[in-house]
Amino acid sequence: MRELVSVVIPTYKRSDTLLRAVNSVLNQTYENIEVVIVDDNDPNDEFSIQTQQNLRDSLNDKRIRYILQKKHINGAVARNVGIEASNGEYIAFLDDD
Repeated sequence: MRELVSVVIPTYKRSDTLLRAVNSVLNQTYENIEVVIVDDNDPNDEFSIQTQQNLRDSLNDKRIRYILQKKHINGAVARNVGIEASNGEYIAFLDDD
């Protein structure tokens, strides 16, 4: 079996482009992947709410995991949270835009 690749996508104030980034991962020919989305927006702000609405259908896909930070910190911390949550043998990063 092919090794699992975790793709970590931190997102901050880009709910409008995030779904395109997620779909670009899911449409790859390599299929043994997981997508770890780390929402670094403040909970319940307009961007976090919009992100959750945009991802509503996608979150039924078992390859996608969504993590909402308790508060906005920064991209480096969001990437580290994504690494910790990843199950893959390999980890790749993708920006949300």
